[in-house]
Amino acid sequence: MTDQKVAIITGGSSGIGRAIAVALAEHGAKIMVAARRAKEGEETVRLVKEAGSDGIFVKTDVTNENDVRLLVEKTIENHGRLDYAFNNAGTELQLLKLLLARRTHLF
Repeated sequence: MTDQKVAIITGGSSGIGRAIAVALAEHGAKIMVAARRAKEGEETVRLVKEAGSDGIFVKTDVTNENDVRLLVEKTIENHGRLDYAFNNAGTELQLLKLLLARRTHLF
């Protein structure tokens, strides 16, 4: 079901976000880890790769529209598409608004 799909996980540096990133990776999804804390985000990417998938960390503050735009652009640049967005960060409104506004360009 998730084999070769692409997922953005906001708040992916720890807790539920990290667990979802690893679980999706175990099912073959490619993971874009978005978080403010680089060290912890890179650790999540290591765990994603250990689970057998591809992972990229993008330092992102989801309250900053430019950060969110860059996250989506990097996702498309690296994988050509976006299939899932797990909005786990404390504030996900900016990501949701951007994805809805640009969905014709993403899907």
